[in-house]
Amino acid sequence: MRATGRRGGRMRIHFTRADLACTHVANGPDVMWEVVGSLQALPNTYGKNTFGPWRRQVRHDLHRAGLARPVRDRLLPVAPHAAYYPDLLTPPEGALGLEEALNAILSTSRRRLREEIGRLGDGPGHGAWLDDLRTGRAGALAELGDVMRAYHRLSVEPYWPTIRACVDSDIARRRHALREGGMHGLLDSFRPSMRWRFPVLEIPLHPSGRDIHLNGRGLLLIPSYFNRLHPLTIFDAELPQAVVYPVEHHPEPVPTRHDTALARLLGDTRAAVLRAVADGGTTGELAQRVGVSPPTISHHTAVLRDAGLIASRRTATTMLHTLSPLGEALLAGRLPTRSRM
Repeated sequence: MRATGRRGGRMRIHFTRADLACTHVANGPDVMWEVVGSLQALPNTYGKNTFGPWRRQVRHDLHRAGLARPVRDRLLPVAPHAAYYPDLLTPPEGALGLEEALNAILSTSRRRLREEIGRLGDGPGHGAWLDDLRTGRAGALAELGDVMRAYHRLSVEPYWPTIRACVDSDIARRRHALREGGMHGLLDSFRPSMRWRFPVLEIPLHPSGRDIHLNGRGLLLIPSYFNRLHPLTIFDAELPQAVVYPVEHHPEPVPTRHDTALARLLGDTRAAVLRAVADGGTTGELAQRVGVSPPTISHHTAVLRDAGLIASRRTATTMLHTLSPLGEALLAGRLPTRSRM
């Protein structure tokens, strides 16, 4: 059930201790949750300060590309801003990227298409299109994939660095809560939008009064940029369960005195790389966060590693970078002083 109304029920997700052991926060934004969230934000007016400029630019770009009508007639009926839209639009493969997600969507079984598309109400002019999808007609599925891909290219992909930065900031916060308070601390960190009291995670603004029992499956917590109103959940209680929750949209930070001093000491790019390593990451992930090429990241991580500020460890074909204690202290502005003899 996807919560969209101002008033709602109170959804309760029931955990066992085995569920606590299997619960985790996603490693980054999920492309299909962002695509669907953006589709629902596009025709609405909430979040004017956050989404106003994005809406104006995307509407302009869609009209210029001749995509305004296909998005209106093909995507909005499938992903309405309503209490329900099909789970098949947000497959787990969304964590792997757009093409993996679209492959999963377009290979959905006819039985599932019939059930999930069949729950959508027919708006004016939408009946024939939804019927084509419901029956799994190859042409309709191919068109859905093409329009979704084109929409993503104009409406989500150009904004991915901003999406990623906000999500990464939230993930760092959740990891800190987990380190400080364990799984109970993590789940308690979602107040007030979610309330944790073992064994129940309660979502007060959710329109569904349902109780979901995880029964050992655990829960995936997915931070989302375009989800602004309240946490969303999977409709089908038999599917792997996830809660998609809004992240804070921070304005551009004003550099602090410590930030300025760090940049003067290391240089702007190297200081940015050190900050990016705070959450841990591979060379490719750091390149994406900082906005430079992987060879540039490799150069700067080598210098930081030689200075004892980070540690690097090869895992299979990737290099994983983390802060050393000295690097953590430097970022926090609390370098130890040598005691005088």
